[in-house]
Amino acid sequence: MKKYRKFIKRGIIESLDKVPFHKKVPIRRLSMLNKSLIPESSTHVAVHFVDASEELPRYSQLHQHNYDEINLILSEHSKLTYEIQLDHEKYKVSSPSTIFIPNGLQHSAQALSGSGIFVCIILYSKYSRQK
Repeated sequence: MKKYRKFIKRGIIESLDKVPFHKKVPIRRLSMLNKSLIPESSTHVAVHFVDASEELPRYSQLHQHNYDEINLILSEHSKLTYEIQLDHEKYKVSSPSTIFIPNGLQHSAQALSGSGIFVCIILYSKYSRQK
């Protein structure tokens, strides 16, 4: 076996309701990087394939965790638009956009329209939350 093969992994399909503070909706979620996939990793990465051409039920509750988070909203042909809530402020954000969420800041995300990709990067290996 090659020395660095362990650092190359396939994504794992997971339901969004497996993520704390999220409900099941028809969004395809791939867990791409976490400590269970690559024990040496200190980052969590998930990719969401979103089609909000029809209204999606509210699926993300306001929450916070002890780690910085980065969200990328991307689309090639169809503008993907999200409502991003940071503490008590709501923003309408369209692709291509980056949202930086400092640790401890309450936040939520809700796809509003369009289709594309939502990438979540948490700068710690295990998804967790503050109480």
